[in-house]
Amino acid sequence: MQIETFTTTSTEGQLRAELRIDESILFDLDFQLRIRRQNDGAEVYSNHIRQQGIDIAWLPQGNYSLDVTLANLPLPEGDYFIDLLAWSNANGQAIMYAESSLEVQLAGKLLQSGIAKPNWQIHSADYDLAQLSWNKQHDDWFFRHFDHASRVIINMLLGDSPKLRGKILDVGCGDGIIDLAVFLRCQPELLVGIDPFKGFERLPEIIAANQLPAELLDDPRLQFKAEDGNSIPYADNYFDVVLSWGSLEHIAGGYQNTLKEIQRVLKPGGLLFVHPGLFYGTAGNHLGEFFDDPFIHLKLSQSELKERVLSTEPKLMDRSGDRASAEQYWQWYTELNPISVDGFEQELRQMGFEPWRVAVRSNDMVEYTEELQQYSFTDLATSELYLSAINKKPV
Repeated sequence: MQIETFTTTSTEGQLRAELRIDESILFDLDFQLRIRRQNDGAEVYSNHIRQQGIDIAWLPQGNYSLDVTLANLPLPEGDYFIDLLAWSNANGQAIMYAESSLEVQLAGKLLQSGIAKPNWQIHSADYDLAQLSWNKQHDDWFFRHFDHASRVIINMLLGDSPKLRGKILDVGCGDGIIDLAVFLRCQPELLVGIDPFKGFERLPEIIAANQLPAELLDDPRLQFKAEDGNSIPYADNYFDVVLSWGSLEHIAGGYQNTLKEIQRVLKPGGLLFVHPGLFYGTAGNHLGEFFDDPFIHLKLSQSELKERVLSTEPKLMDRSGDRASAEQYWQWYTELNPISVDGFEQELRQMGFEPWRVAVRSNDMVEYTEELQQYSFTDLATSELYLSAINKKPV
C-alpha cells in the first residue's frame, strides 16, 4: 500500500489522502491519525478509524481516497506534525504499510474546531464499497464465511497459531469461501479443501460477484478436491491443522469414521477446529427456508414433516446464488446426524482430542411445548458450538 498524497483541503479542518493498494488484497485495514509537536516530536493525540466503528475487513487492489474531518479538541497554539499511518494484518500481526506527514500550525479557527472526534470516510474509484461484504454484514452469505467465519477460526478459536502457516485440511469445504479467506489471511504452506459435492467449482463465480480478483485462486498452494471425509487421501500425520465448519452433521451414515480419518492425518499436537450443526438447536434442522419454528422437526412426525417440506416453496435465503429443490432439502434433512454438545464432547475426549478453546451461543428463551418435554435444557437452548482441540494421539 502507498499513501500517494496527504494534504489539507480548501476547507479548514479537512484532510485528504489518496491511497494505492498494489497487493491483490489486504486484510483488517486500519488508519491512524497522530499529532506530534514539532519541537520535540512528542505525541499529543492519536485516533484510529476503527474507533469510529469502521471495520475495513479487506480491500482489493485499487485506488482509494480517505477523508478526515477534524472536530472538538483544543490544543495549545503551535507547530505540529499530523501523521497518517496505514496498517494491515498479516499472519496475526499488525504491520504498518505506509506513513505520511503534514506540517501544520494550529491557531485561530483550526484551534477552535480542534481534532478530538475525527470523522473518517473512505471512498474508491474502482469499487462500490457499499457492496463489499464487510459493509453488508451478517445478512450476506459471503460475509458470514469470508469475513466472519475466517476470523472466528483464525483469531478466536485457533489464536493466530503458527500452525496455521503449515499444512491445513478443510473437511467438507462446501463452496470454498472459508478456505480462500483462511489461505489469504494465513498464507499457509498448503491448504486443501475436500468435498465430494464439488461446491467449490462455483468459487470463481462467487468471488467475481464480490469484487475480488480472479488471480486470488491461482496459487497452487490452495487446492480443492472432490474427496470424501471417510477416506482422506493423505498420509498419516500429514496436516498441522484440520478444519470443519458446518459439515460433520451432513455426512450420511454418521461422522465417526470421518473423525477417525481426521485424527489419522492430523499430526500429534496438531489443531482441530470444528463447528458442527447442533440437531436440537434453533438452526439444527437446516429447514429455515421452509419454517419459522426452529423446533418444528421435533414437534411433527417424520411423515407430516416430509409432506410439509415437499409442499412448501422454500424462501430464497442468501446462499451465494446456490439454489436447491424441496426434494434436495428433504434428503439433506434425513441425512443429518443428531449432534448434541454433551455427546460430541464425550466422543472427542474418548478419541484423545484435548479441548483448547470452546464457545457456545445460546437462545434467549426456549418455549417448552408438550412435544419438547423430552428434550434437555442444554440441547434446546444451545444454538451453536465452536471449538478447537489438540490432537493428543501418541507420537
